[in-house]
Amino acid sequence: MTMSVVGLALVAALSRLATRHWAFELLTHFNVYFLLIGFLLVLAALVLRQWWTAGLSALVAAASFAVVWPHMHLPPTDLQPQPGPVVRLLWANLHHANTDLAALRRLIEAEKPDIAVFTELDPAHDAVLRDVRELLPFQSPPPRGNVFGVMLLARKPPESLTFDRTMGEHAPLMVARLCPADSGCFTLLGLHAWRPGRSWTEARDRQLAHAAAVARRHLDKGERVVLVGDLNLTPFSPVFERLITQSGLWDSNVLPAERPRTSPSISTWRLANTGIGLPIDHALVSAGIGIVSRRVGPDIGSDHHPLILDLKIAP
Repeated sequence: MTMSVVGLALVAALSRLATRHWAFELLTHFNVYFLLIGFLLVLAALVLRQWWTAGLSALVAAASFAVVWPHMHLPPTDLQPQPGPVVRLLWANLHHANTDLAALRRLIEAEKPDIAVFTELDPAHDAVLRDVRELLPFQSPPPRGNVFGVMLLARKPPESLTFDRTMGEHAPLMVARLCPADSGCFTLLGLHAWRPGRSWTEARDRQLAHAAAVARRHLDKGERVVLVGDLNLTPFSPVFERLITQSGLWDSNVLPAERPRTSPSISTWRLANTGIGLPIDHALVSAGIGIVSRRVGPDIGSDHHPLILDLKIAP
């Protein structure tokens, strides 16, 4: 047992070197599991009266708790709703042909979003997209042959829509100007970031830095901004903190909302049938974007769960 605790402590310590190497950054994403395992090892060590092992396990759990808590605790509820219409935004990674088409159709018909952004589309989804055209009549062309492409669907056509390919043909950043309600317009950025790994991490970081710069540019014009997407990183990574700082946006998961949350909306992606899940789908918002509610949606057959946000856009 002592060796297990020492191994856990070593892995947790290496995760603190996240800015030095991509492999160490990968470890940061599992801080929730370092916390859970550390806590269980504390209990086991206390039962076995292994005091030194219990102390080391407690240190690991405490260090991971400090990283995890700011992103997992339930934020306070704003009990004074702000005036204005509610805008529902749906984000979903459809995981190609793995989507349960009936579940996707039910999701859209039940939630009735004003705006939806999808990635990892497949020709198999075309029938569902046609079926929901009455709800979401504006539909940008679905990206073909591009895993990281995104598609915009909306009740009202955007005032403008571009796909910024500054970072490469297969790394588009969707930039849409939307006025979904009678009062309040905003700029919506949609991104499916590259995966971390030996040859991908630096490219992903450049993507995120570019998205942050675009967000900041629109903020400097006095616009409201929302960034949604599969960013392929968790909030426990220093890369996420850098994105928040550079963009001037806030993580919607930790902002107060008008409607109370009963559990942390933390895990959006799951690894096959392992029980391991990570929060890698995000919605970042600027000042002037009020959070009415933020939910992780139901299983639609993808390895990602959708994100559903009800927002109020200040004039």
